[in-house]
Amino acid sequence: MQATAPKGSAVAQTEGRVYVALFLGFASLSGLVFPPAIGLGVAGIVLSLMARKRIATSAGRLRGQALIWIALGLSVLGILLSLVLPGFVVYVWIYALSHGGQLPGLTGPSTPPNTGPPSLPGG
Repeated sequence: MQATAPKGSAVAQTEGRVYVALFLGFASLSGLVFPPAIGLGVAGIVLSLMARKRIATSAGRLRGQALIWIALGLSVLGILLSLVLPGFVVYVWIYALSHGGQLPGLTGPSTPPNTGPPSLPGG
């Protein structure tokens, strides 16, 4: 079964901004290792919303609703991933400040134990 085009127009075309928003959504996933990529996620969301509005007002001449939702999801995920590394760094920094400079996960004294012979009291 073939999809029929709306009356009075040729085949419905995919809105061009959808592809750019999809690319930005995928690129924003790099935010896990490069937090400034959060900007790509924001740009992907803005372009997705612009494309969604344009498709809604096109009277069936434009398509791409499914791709818009995928681009939005990827962009939001990219933004959340961009917050993981800075959040971890802030956690370690606050932990170290509140525990006298001791980093989390390291046990034992900060100086090596004395392995020499025991000293006698008074002498």
